[in-house]
Amino acid sequence: MSDIYPLSMHCRFEGFPARIRVTCGQAFDTARATPYSYGSRVTLSQTPRSGLLSGTLTPGEPLPTLETIYSDTGDDDDFSLKLAHYGYGRFYLPDADASRYALALVKGIRVEATGVYRSFETVDIWDTLIPAATDLSKPLAAGDAVYLQDDDGTGRTSVVWYRGDMPAGGIVVTGTLQLGGDVAFQL
Repeated sequence: MSDIYPLSMHCRFEGFPARIRVTCGQAFDTARATPYSYGSRVTLSQTPRSGLLSGTLTPGEPLPTLETIYSDTGDDDDFSLKLAHYGYGRFYLPDADASRYALALVKGIRVEATGVYRSFETVDIWDTLIPAATDLSKPLAAGDAVYLQDDDGTGRTSVVWYRGDMPAGGIVVTGTLQLGGDVAFQL
């Protein structure tokens, strides 16, 4: 599997509040240098780098970091407790004989404090209808892509998502997929 754009694309975390309140877990009891302990309740605020891409989306290059970040000081670098939410999707071929791509959705949270560094992830694997012969190494042309509302200078950002004919008996469900905003996907 690859974290190379456009085979991988960030999830969109929307609706996160400006501030959150968290309760520290047991790991804080063994971390002597942090001012917090097990059960401490801490209010965290979004930081200036929260929601900002750490580079540019360049085809063939590694996916830059994009996170929703909170800290107890509201700062990215000077903090006693920082929490970051991240997520991305990755198209891949499950095995050498696969007839179509799979999509792995990775969503995680990272906790940083003096003496504490923990990361928790969930991974959901989806089967897609994208044939294995499809070249996903380049952003697709306008007719074959879903467009986000994110501004890339032209007003649209291309997301790798196949649009083709639905097989007989397929069902179309319209909803929100975090990788591409409002889309129609097939079950």
